[in-house]
Amino acid sequence: MAADPKLEASQALRKLIPFITMPALQFKQLYSEIKVIEVSQGNFLFKNGDTTNAFFYLIEGAVSLEAHDFKIETITASTEAAKFALAHQFPRKISARAIDNVRYVSLSLNIFDKQVTGSEEKESTYMAESNDLETDEPDDWMSVLLKSPIFQRLPAMNLQQILISLEEVRYKKGEMIVSQGDSGDYYYIIRQGRCALSRKASARAKEIKLLELCAPDTFGEDALLSGETRSMTVTAMGDMVLSRIDKERFIKLIKDPVLTYIDYADICNQNNMSILDIRPADAYNEYHIRGSENIPFFSLRMRVKDFKKESNIVIVCDDGSLSAAAAFFLIKNKLDALILKGGMGSVPSEAESSNKSSFAIDESGVETGVFSRADESEGVPSEKLELTMAPVSEETFEESGEINAGLQQENQDLKQENKYLTSELEGLKKQYRMLFKQTERLKAVLDKLQESK
Repeated sequence: MAADPKLEASQALRKLIPFITMPALQFKQLYSEIKVIEVSQGNFLFKNGDTTNAFFYLIEGAVSLEAHDFKIETITASTEAAKFALAHQFPRKISARAIDNVRYVSLSLNIFDKQVTGSEEKESTYMAESNDLETDEPDDWMSVLLKSPIFQRLPAMNLQQILISLEEVRYKKGEMIVSQGDSGDYYYIIRQGRCALSRKASARAKEIKLLELCAPDTFGEDALLSGETRSMTVTAMGDMVLSRIDKERFIKLIKDPVLTYIDYADICNQNNMSILDIRPADAYNEYHIRGSENIPFFSLRMRVKDFKKESNIVIVCDDGSLSAAAAFFLIKNKLDALILKGGMGSVPSEAESSNKSSFAIDESGVETGVFSRADESEGVPSEKLELTMAPVSEETFEESGEINAGLQQENQDLKQENKYLTSELEGLKKQYRMLFKQTERLKAVLDKLQESK
């Protein structure tokens, strides 16, 4: 029995971008749209200026991409470059000529607009379960990345644009990738190698290593999302290969479709929300939303494994900007997070509290030192909004040990620097007193000189 060309094409297509992340049901719906086209050696798949509104995916053979008879690149099926659509700009800016006999799949541009809805989408989440459609390299950095919670939330068209826009950069051991205090320009994806994240409490403090990252980890989003400067320095621990995308594309293609904002009025109409205030403790104690839990932003990394996955978390900060970075981090860790639009500035005064109170953590009535709904006010949800935390495991303590040690060292450095600055201040005060006395003496001498004239 002869093999079905269309079935073979669909199996090859499933390994390409963005189909590798598409829900199984949605991908099955594409089957009727697949057009398998064969082109003999020397003929063109398309020419410069072609306006055919279709994506072309090479599944067999090799093609030469050319502009004005000048060869730009050779694309061979099953290679990294062939995972993307050929010359995706419209109209075509280059021509594609078959180097040998080739087969490619043609799909109309609106193919990615078809969505799967309801429980079917939930059950098929972005990866095919069928063995015959899985990628041959499940540990490949790109395949793993596309299975991550952030990238699973992106529309297929966005994935296509992101992966085409990625810029490859390389670093040697010891080279600095980003520096604490710099402005954020790029979002980074590790393809090969490891890097260390470190932080200085101040300019004079010792640099403390907080954690290490490896493929396919990502970093650099905090500064892009919050608008603040880089909070850490990232240094290559060996030869590294990374991909990066600039801030403008990151905001448009990743941030905007991933993050969801909610108004305070909508929170009041929900019964299953937990409110997480990520401001510093002193700001939280001054005023906060009744029913919220306080975990400062820089403590989230240590506490994230304690959250229960079923929690619906609303992130609160001063104005909503830092909440974007926090929500992105929680989503990356498979948690559902929303952002309070406008932050505390959008909360009516009657819904705020300045009293730190507590809530029971178990049936024994033992109280934590954290605040709970002490009294009710109109306009605030009647149900207690508490952040449900899972039991803290030994593994969690072990994983946070290095970070805790780093923070303790950072605290010691701050104390040492404070001691140094205090000593320096005392020295300056002493110099000031000496100069003041000398000035007074000079004034007295001048007064005597003027009197003698």
